[in-house]
Amino acid sequence: MGFIPSSLENPGRTLSGFNGSSTTSLGDVTLPVQAGPVILNVLFSVVEDLSPFNAILGCTWLHGMKVIPFTYHQMVNFITQDGQIDIYGSQLAARQCYQIVHEARPSADREHSPKEANAFDQ
Repeated sequence: MGFIPSSLENPGRTLSGFNGSSTTSLGDVTLPVQAGPVILNVLFSVVEDLSPFNAILGCTWLHGMKVIPFTYHQMVNFITQDGQIDIYGSQLAARQCYQIVHEARPSADREHSPKEANAFDQ
């Protein structure tokens, strides 16, 4: 994305993963995120770790956008002056990003990575 690690703020923070593991952040960066006509600056923690997610938008973003999340349908919706906006997640895009990063890693690193897919993700 064109950022150098020295330009990141708050390096070295320990983050806990959904699976209970922990990793150290390279730092934080604030990026503008556009959802429909709304643009909101969002703070992201950058990690050097393989993830099935492109980004995790937490409560701060959800509250800032005033969205209604639907985890079962993997979507959020919110109201603007022009009406309701629906944003859908893409499992295909997430898998493609994960695969690209996974294939770019040296083969020695891939031997120690977790299994690729979960039966429930299919």
